[in-house]
Amino acid sequence: MTSIQRRFVSINGRQVHYRIAGSGPALLLIHQSPQNSRMWHAMMQRYADRYTVIAPDTPGFGHSEALPGNPMTIADFGAATLEFIDAIGLQRFAVFGMHTGGLIATWLAWANPQRVAALVVDGYAAFTPEESALYGEAYLPPFVPQWDGSHLRWLWSRMREQKYYFPWYDGRAEAAMCIAPQTTQSSHDTVMDVLDVGDTYRAGYAAAFRHNDHHWVNELQMPSWLVFRHGDPLLAHMPRLSDVPDHVQLIEEPDGIAAMHARMDAWLAQTLAIEPAFVVTTSAASQDSSWHRRIIATTAGDMAVWERAGEGPVHLVLHAPGTRPLSPAQLDAGEGAWLLPDLPGHGASCETESELSAAVVVDAVLSALRGGAEQQPLVIEAHGAAAGYVPSLIDALGARVQHVLLHSPWLLDADEQTQLLDTLPTTVIDRAGGYLCDAWQWERERHLLWPWMVPSAEARRRVDAPTPMQVHANVVELLRLGPRLRTLLRDATAPGLAARLRSLPVPLQVNTDSESDFQGRAAALSA
Repeated sequence: MTSIQRRFVSINGRQVHYRIAGSGPALLLIHQSPQNSRMWHAMMQRYADRYTVIAPDTPGFGHSEALPGNPMTIADFGAATLEFIDAIGLQRFAVFGMHTGGLIATWLAWANPQRVAALVVDGYAAFTPEESALYGEAYLPPFVPQWDGSHLRWLWSRMREQKYYFPWYDGRAEAAMCIAPQTTQSSHDTVMDVLDVGDTYRAGYAAAFRHNDHHWVNELQMPSWLVFRHGDPLLAHMPRLSDVPDHVQLIEEPDGIAAMHARMDAWLAQTLAIEPAFVVTTSAASQDSSWHRRIIATTAGDMAVWERAGEGPVHLVLHAPGTRPLSPAQLDAGEGAWLLPDLPGHGASCETESELSAAVVVDAVLSALRGGAEQQPLVIEAHGAAAGYVPSLIDALGARVQHVLLHSPWLLDADEQTQLLDTLPTTVIDRAGGYLCDAWQWERERHLLWPWMVPSAEARRRVDAPTPMQVHANVVELLRLGPRLRTLLRDATAPGLAARLRSLPVPLQVNTDSESDFQGRAAALSA
């Protein structure tokens, strides 16, 4: 199987995530809304033996940061994609896009005819002004987390409904689609695509719906295929494109995606036969004082980190396992070097099949420390249950660690750990999406009750209720982790941790407050 690498590139301070595989002439893939470059895994595997296949996450989707400003147009997405192309040194390429990605690809081909060797669109969205006005806000209601988690139940039903009707909210027989419905797994996958980006999901869809000036198609100058598959609601848009030049072919495909790819094989081979191979370069780690995103290969798979170069100790900051990773904006980061990993299974490090034992997590963190900062001393900060990784890190790093700071560590005995693990949310994906609500209820109530105590008045915490956005962000991580959550928290909360922390051979500081310090155990560490 071909290795697909994941990378980040910094463009005017904005971090853009992309995938790259193979060798040969460049083939750029642009995803549909609200998905991301992960959708192209099979296609990248198919074409990597012939082409250098490159798939970016468009602004605000996947792991790419959003552009400032709203609303965005297809031209805005296209211009941002062109900036990405320039940033990785890509001069000439073929481009393939699906739905929203097809419109972006068409803009790229129209605006840069000297650089685009060929264009393929899977489902060109030729919306009319009347349709743009009709769909409008009805298709794209704001996605706002609610205190009771009801937005998750809505999302589950919404993503299933889109396989029954187009538009999804129109239940009339005239809007029915005769295609295979969602499976429980595909429902989960499409739900996660939206949860990855939240309300930003509307940006890509809205840009496509608002776009109804289709003169670009008639002005294309390179060999182009606009493919319309049976079962795709955009098949009805095919007759709307007329008077296209001879080198722009409108193709009706009755046999699905696999048949489309099979037909593309020979066409791309002929069209790209004389195109030069793209020479892939690997950028060196930045040594300036700004924040950068990087992907590091570890035994637990790809690990994403935020890093900033600087003098003095490296501040290694570990977010609490089972919660949203920290970003630079959440830190009061002073001078010096900083390293913020997304722990395996979380955030942009989520694409791993590894069991998330403490040994696996610690080894991944150690991999992130190898490289340019290998000789610098360390200050380790750990939030919540991440305190469980500190003793093993110090065993491995020895005298490099100068100081440890713990933020509200979880310090449990054996019975408390059992109670915690026995009451974790279900990870079984069910047909009605109930597991989403179970994760929400558990995450919200762990702020209101100590989650390692039997629910009771004694377990109640006298704290402000968590905000819906705070709960939602962590629920997304719980859903990414799935059944691996149990192993993750089992190892991070091993009984006896307090004694191990007290015996550390480095200065230890604890940052907590009385309402976040269960039975005063964290304060006792400081004493």
